[in-house]
Amino acid sequence: KKYDKAIGQYEKIFALEPKNPDILYLLGSLYWEVDKQDQAIELLKRSIEVDPEHDNSLNTLGYFYAEKTIYLDEAENLVKRALKISPDNGGYLDSLGWVYYKRGMYEKALEILIEADKYLKDPVIYDHIGDTYYKINHIEEAIQYWELSLKLLPKQEEVTRKINEIKNIQVRRNTE
Repeated sequence: KKYDKAIGQYEKIFALEPKNPDILYLLGSLYWEVDKQDQAIELLKRSIEVDPEHDNSLNTLGYFYAEKTIYLDEAENLVKRALKISPDNGGYLDSLGWVYYKRGMYEKALEILIEADKYLKDPVIYDHIGDTYYKINHIEEAIQYWELSLKLLPKQEEVTRKINEIKNIQVRRNTE
């Protein structure tokens, strides 16, 4: 998690190889981690310009757009392009599911996210499945997946908050 040091190193490599799609992708991903989202997006776009088949860049840019809830048509297109290259990639399937979630297409999102889980056991996928179950009012399933997320990656404040909020609501309903 020493992002600033990593950025410094990758910037040196980038100066030597400004058209290397892997370096553009990695540097863009690092910028996202330090909340320099505009720079991250620009670097990912450049990576795709250099190599239109760079599936990591295609997926990551699509996911970043979904996270920001912007350009969702483009996000879907980018992730689907990545999936054509690597169709069994659980991370890419998660990104597509998240795009559908952000569009309010919860049933379709859930279908894709469950598919992602077949390929990759990941706390982010479980969190997304939990969020999606919550949106379609399947509360117990939501809690189950959020707890799975916490098992794989403890101390996630946001996931813990969601579980506690729901349990507090259930306790209040039971005491009324």
